[in-house]
Formats: sequence, C-alpha cells, structure tokens
Amino acid sequence: MVPDREWRPAGENMDKRTARKVHAADFQRTLRELRSQYLQQMESRLRAGIEENDEANREAPGSDHMHVYVRKRPLLPHELRKHEFDVITAVGQREIVIHECKMYPDMRHKYVVSHHQRFSTCYDEKVDTETIYEDAVKHLLLHAMQGGKSVCMMYGQTGSGKTYTMSGLFHYISDDLFTEAVGDVDFAVSVSAVEVAGSNCFDLIHDRAKVLVCDDGEGNTGLVGTTEVGADSTNSLLEVLEGVKDLRTTESTTVNHQSSRSHLVCYVNLRHRSLKQGELGELYGQLVLLDLAGSERNEDSFYHDAARRKEAIEINKSHLALKECVRAIGREDNTGFVPYRASVLTRILKGCLWSMNSRASMLEDTPHVSTDRVDVKEAGEGEEERVIPIREWDNDRVRKWICSSSWGSSAEGISR
Repeated sequence: MVPDREWRPAGENMDKRTARKVHAADFQRTLRELRSQYLQQMESRLRAGIEENDEANREAPGSDHMHVYVRKRPLLPHELRKHEFDVITAVGQREIVIHECKMYPDMRHKYVVSHHQRFSTCYDEKVDTETIYEDAVKHLLLHAMQGGKSVCMMYGQTGSGKTYTMSGLFHYISDDLFTEAVGDVDFAVSVSAVEVAGSNCFDLIHDRAKVLVCDDGEGNTGLVGTTEVGADSTNSLLEVLEGVKDLRTTESTTVNHQSSRSHLVCYVNLRHRSLKQGELGELYGQLVLLDLAGSERNEDSFYHDAARRKEAIEINKSHLALKECVRAIGREDNTGFVPYRASVLTRILKGCLWSMNSRASMLEDTPHVSTDRVDVKEAGEGEEERVIPIREWDNDRVRKWICSSSWGSSAEGISR
C-alpha cells in the first residue's frame, strides 16, 4: 500500500481520477517496487532452470486457429504534461500486469490492485513494428500465399496506436508479398476495401459507394458493389493500402484529434491469373486486414454530442459481437452457437474466421491509462446502449390502467 499523505487543504474536494494524479509520485514509487519484485522473480526462475516459454505455453490463450498479441505503447508528450503515468508492466514474453491505482472512500488512503493476464506474446514499448510483424503477422501472409485465408485484427482504445501499428504492417506486407517465394502458384494481387460504420458499409476505392452485405442460399456472406484494384508491385500495393486508410472517417475527440470512427476492412486478394484480359481469376488466398474503431472510456466520451454518443454505441456493439465470436472460436467444443449475425462486421468476417483453412491474429495496442483500469481481457468496453425492458400487459393490468384514468370510472363494468 502507498504511504498516507495529506493531498489537499481542508475544505477542498477532489474526484478520484484527479486524486490519483495528485498522488502520482506515491503510486509510481509503489509501481517501481512491484516491477523490481517481478524482475527478481524472473531471475529466480531462470536460475532454477525454469524455461519461461514452457510455463507460459500451459496457460497462454490462443490456439492454432487464433492468437492474441498485446503491444504496449510509450507515454506521449501531451500525456506527460497531464501528469499521466505508466500503469502497465510486461512481465516476460507472455504476461501483462495492469496496476489499478485506487483511493479508499476517505480519499486519503491509497492502494494498488494488480491484474495479471496472459497472451500469445506481449511486447513492451521498446519493441519495434518489424519485430511484431515477424512474430504475429508474417505467418498469416505466408498462409494466404499458400492458398489459405488469414485475418489480422487491430483492437484497442482510441489513441492507443492501432492505426500507427497497422500503417507499419502495410509496408512489410507489401514488401514480402512480392519478394517471398512460397509454392509454385502464379497469382495476381488485388485489393478491395470497405468502411463499416454502424449497419452501413461503404466502398473506399470507388467514391464511398454503398456496399450491400448479402447472404446466398448456402449461408455464405458476400459484399455486393465492391471494387477491386490490381497491384503488381510493392509500391503500387502500398499506395492502395495507404490511400484507403486516408479515406477512412475520422473525428477529433478529447483523446485523439484523428480518432477513427469506423472499422476499416482491407482485403488483399490473391487470385489465379485469368486468361481473359480484365477478368478476375478464381480466388486462391486472402489476407484480411482489420483496423477496428477505437473503444472509449466513459470519461473520454463525456463531452460528446448526441451524434458522437450514438456512434460510440454502434462501435461498442460491434466490438461486443466480435468478442463473442472470438470467444466461440477459442472454445474446445466447436459445435456451439456463433453469433456472427449480431453485427455487420462479424457477418462480413464470417467467411474468413470460420472456414476450416483460416488463421487469425488479434493485436491489441494498450496505452498507459493511469486514471482507469485498462481491461485487455475484454474486447468491448466503454459506452453501451441503454436497454429499457418492455413490460407485458395482461388483462388485469389493462383494466387497472383504464380505471385509474380520468374517465375510467365508467370502465368498472368491463368484463374479463
């Protein structure tokens, strides 16, 4: 526990978030002690001959089909000016510890609660994007080049660095797709990209035309009205990917002046070369790059207007639907119900995530967030839609309501 300290003159009040910033020095001192303890524990395990990977493999989530990676980003200058401090510790290669700095109700005594979570791999702020690509994404690209379907999802709070990481991945994907020699299939590369905003879907390559999400007779979901553009080199592919990223809808928020307010879905299609000029060949492999809109904490949306709040509700509903689908994928019993029809986003991802020859990786970027707990376990936090239950009206309830009205005295004779 952090030592007690008088933090305000008599008579002044302060909310918990502000109090945590005022007591930042005390909390940081305790966090340094905790991190020192974690380091000593790791050194003790190494001296005892315990291999970290062997231990983590028994507990880390993920399967051959789905892996979850976490990247911690460093503090930014404007956050330091606001007296924010780092509350996330990467312990070894597969464990993240979230330190929740809290105040007792008297607003004087302080304590820290640590939440431990395991993932496929965890990266601290010193790891560059190239390392993350080699570990988490390159195997997805190679799988697509061998005729499979792969999905790379980027999840995190607004301002956590998702788009920054995805932009870096665009460069390495564009380079390796035309330089790696995998198999003997001669395929052509094309790209289609859509923006998912609530229940609407738009084509980012063709003037933001509306795209229809339709199901065929066999239950397969397809996009009607999308445009594919070919890419025959590293530079042309990178130009297309960067172009659709810039066309995405963004808004200024209190956390990020260019916050993504929609989901970006890029399809890198590998097709057999067609003998006819201008005709698309049969799909051979596919890599789907999904940059999700950022989730928000309650304090982040405090100054939102009605339109922004409705937007946040739609974003979090799609996050919740995706989370439930990812959970269903991770279950050992794959005969259970998968709620892929809960949102447009999960509907269009169905063919990529639930096919037998598919692989997926979820990369989560985590900020420092000294004022609230960062829950990297759940994939749907923030503002949720308020649901008002509808009460059923039976005969007795209707008669009682009529009799209570100003003209209800004449209703006493109503028969059942």
